Amino acid sequence: MLSSVLLIDSQDRHGCPVHNSPSPGHCQHLLKKTLRVKMSSHLPPNYTPALLHRYLSHFNRDPFQLNVIDHDAVGYATVEERAARAKKYNEVASDYYDLVSPLYEQGWGQRFHYTPIFPGKSIADSMTAYEHEFARIARLKLGMKVLDLGCGIGGPARTITKAIGCKIIGITNSAWHVERGTQLTKQAGLEGKVALIQGNFLKLPFEDESFDAAYSVESLCYAPNPAEVYREIKRILKPGAPFTFHDFAMTKKFDENNTEHAKIRNWVEFGNGIVKMPWVPDMRRCVLSAGFELLAEEDMAYRSNGAPWYYGPAGDVSWAWRVPGWDDFFRVVKMSPLFLFIAKSIYRVLILFGFAPPETLTLMDTMWYCCRSVAIGGKMGIFTPMYVFTCRKPSTANKRSGSAEQKQEQEKVELKRA
Repeated sequence: MLSSVLLIDSQDRHGCPVHNSPSPGHCQHLLKKTLRVKMSSHLPPNYTPALLHRYLSHFNRDPFQLNVIDHDAVGYATVEERAARAKKYNEVASDYYDLVSPLYEQGWGQRFHYTPIFPGKSIADSMTAYEHEFARIARLKLGMKVLDLGCGIGGPARTITKAIGCKIIGITNSAWHVERGTQLTKQAGLEGKVALIQGNFLKLPFEDESFDAAYSVESLCYAPNPAEVYREIKRILKPGAPFTFHDFAMTKKFDENNTEHAKIRNWVEFGNGIVKMPWVPDMRRCVLSAGFELLAEEDMAYRSNGAPWYYGPAGDVSWAWRVPGWDDFFRVVKMSPLFLFIAKSIYRVLILFGFAPPETLTLMDTMWYCCRSVAIGGKMGIFTPMYVFTCRKPSTANKRSGSAEQKQEQEKVELKRA
């Protein structure tokens, strides 16, 4: 996914990325200097190994060994370890995005999400087409006041408001997202249409019934309790207002008791800063228990027609060359196993002679989990990054939660989806 970060497919007996790093002790400015070569326009001024250490502290079992990843702890986390992380979900997500957001933008663009691939379209063009379709599904209209939950640096919000003309307020837990996103919004001439603020979507700083619509793109999965965040969203929506979200999810094929399935889920969590991956059946129950009407649901991964959605994060060059233009080709080549093996070998030499710190390889490994975990889970069919629920807050005249009518409607949705 992130072509600005050099990854590698060498693995240990558990299928985890491996490398041999010299002992730590290099100056922090070396990592900063190394990464500035790739990300000079996007790098925050305080980007240091401390960001990596802080994120790894949430997963590594040894608090004094934070310059490398504890692969066993990542792949085979206990129930107790995952529960402990869930209690500090906001801190985990914030530390993750402080670490990776500049890399996301450099390698993937201003929109931090996956997309179905449409025939004849690149990843970027497919993303634009999908955001237009998502806005239609979300029933966003001219003049609406809309809330974007987990807005990142505002990429989808800018695309949607350009197409529709609604006013969008985005909320994110990252101060850097707000700063960078506001800068990009100003450059796009959309200051009056898109505004970004820092906050927690479990404690939204808005009055009751103050928005005409709400949506989220790959963000609500960061909340450990989906029902809690759905209820908070319902609170700020006007009666009859639509709420649509596209999210990471483990599919119905996921089996908690399958060791391989659980390992891949844990990889996705670590690689994406998530403390508890949601499961589609649980998400459905939580939507209904929060009091929403469930109008439709769909795994958008199955709309991918031009190529599998995961060919980018998988580094699958066999698909990249078929897309018109060269943007996707070069992006995916830089994530292919051969290129990444060569790149990481070069970095080992640089580290050996003191021209780069050992944390550089650890950062690459972290991004390996980010990219490869979702690709592997997608190929297995146990994971999707784009499960969409289309919901509506009941109108004042027809408030109901979990009613017989709603359950019948859900059965119809299930039959249609199946």
